[in-house]
Amino acid sequence: MARRQVVVAGLDIGTTKVVAVIAEIGPNGYPMIKGIGECPTVGVRKGTVSDVEALSKSINNAVKSAQDLAGETIQSVWVAFPVANSLTGTLEFFDGQLVNSVRLAGLNIVEMVPSVVASAEAVLTDTDKNLGTVLMDMGGTTTGLAVFDRGQLVWSHYLPVGSEHITTDLAVCLRTTIGEAERVKQSLGLQYPEQNKILQVPGVNGQGIKKVPGVTAVEIIQSRVQEILELAQQELSRFDRSASLPGGLIITGGGALLTGLLEFTGNALAMQVKLGSTARVGVPREEWTGPAYASAIGLAIYSAKRRSRRLDQVSGWRKILARFR
Repeated sequence: MARRQVVVAGLDIGTTKVVAVIAEIGPNGYPMIKGIGECPTVGVRKGTVSDVEALSKSINNAVKSAQDLAGETIQSVWVAFPVANSLTGTLEFFDGQLVNSVRLAGLNIVEMVPSVVASAEAVLTDTDKNLGTVLMDMGGTTTGLAVFDRGQLVWSHYLPVGSEHITTDLAVCLRTTIGEAERVKQSLGLQYPEQNKILQVPGVNGQGIKKVPGVTAVEIIQSRVQEILELAQQELSRFDRSASLPGGLIITGGGALLTGLLEFTGNALAMQVKLGSTARVGVPREEWTGPAYASAIGLAIYSAKRRSRRLDQVSGWRKILARFR
């Protein structure tokens, strides 16, 4: 008898966007991504839920988009969300309002998973986990850190700062809009432009175009990134074996796309640094392979593993019981 189709769903609730993912578990127990939907996060402020109903609408929109692509309807989800500072075995999750938002969206929660743990499923190989590797998941307003060694998560921490703070810094210092600040951040990154490069930046409230040296903008970006890296290094120093992690540092999350980040981080932390993406997973769309979707894709892998184990256990018990019939 052919094995019936088994579908799993994940919900990655970030501080800037909600991503829903629907996957079918293949014969080998690995997920085949069928649909991904996303929506800007509304109702979350500074890492906590401030408006349950607003967040539930964001969840609904993301889930609907994923369901339309996948041709499936889901009722239960694994949920990823940034967690409080933690050590393995004592993870403290979010606030209870998150659960209320998911339930208000008409969904049941199978399990809560730290976002950085979900990301690790997608971007870290078994070799990375066994060798000793730091994973940095740079989101919009938080940055997750996790250390894997001998195949296990051995330490994790969250910093209350992320890539959106870079955008805000630019908007304030250049006295421009958030949208223009984001454009400047994406176009320049951390690499110094030509010495005489001048940016044409529109002011706020119709104040006209201003001329800003490109070097000035880059220095603003570098200043905030340097702060994030110093905070990360400070927290990692609390981990007893942080100096003996031959796997180096792998950066993922939407903030990882900042031009020049890998080289800048390597120099600042004196570590081997590389980009973590989901390309090795085999997702059907190129745009889903980027680091911004690492947590969502990783959640699909995580849920598929858990579901496959359960199915195997049920199958095993059925075989045992059949002997006594």
